[in-house]
Amino acid sequence: MKLPKSLTTVTKFSKILALLLFITLPFFWFLLGLIIGVRQGGMEKSCPSADVRTTDLYFPDQLKTTHTYDGHDYAEVWRANMNIPIRNSTSYAGIVRKTIESTQWQEYIKIVSTPDQSKNNPYKFWVGDSFYLLLVDQNGGGSGEGVAKLVGINVENDTYEQLKCFYYVPETHKNLDVGSLMAAEDSDSTNCDNYTLEFK
Repeated sequence: MKLPKSLTTVTKFSKILALLLFITLPFFWFLLGLIIGVRQGGMEKSCPSADVRTTDLYFPDQLKTTHTYDGHDYAEVWRANMNIPIRNSTSYAGIVRKTIESTQWQEYIKIVSTPDQSKNNPYKFWVGDSFYLLLVDQNGGGSGEGVAKLVGINVENDTYEQLKCFYYVPETHKNLDVGSLMAAEDSDSTNCDNYTLEFK
């Protein structure tokens, strides 16, 4: 279908109109987006935020798996590292605990990484007849990999002993039980001792 010449002819008016639209439309969409963003931001402020700190030790997003044993709740506290993106994170990693009736977590075990850039995290904590803690640092090839340390904890006198050190790969070590981890291939990495545990 052939369009009329009046619709296909470039005129001075059509050039001016095109120039005006080219200049004004981006500003219009920017302004519209700004208005919508401000309104959405205003609505979010009325809701509780995960950024709100209930303790100086950690942000709520850092608190992970909880276990109950002998009248106490225990919880893992992870810190952000290359393997674990946490939007808000302090430098604290370790285990906190509280009595079952309490709502206030208290520091129990602090993981001190040496150097701090290792950023060890408590990937798994077992409570029961024996306490075990699996630490994994960020010294790996990415995608959750790192040097893992399986530690046995004596809760009677607050001491610990490293039982195993191996290279942790999430796809290989899906079964996180003590027996399977003890069977992992030993690592001779210097990162096997890049941490200490401090009991509070």
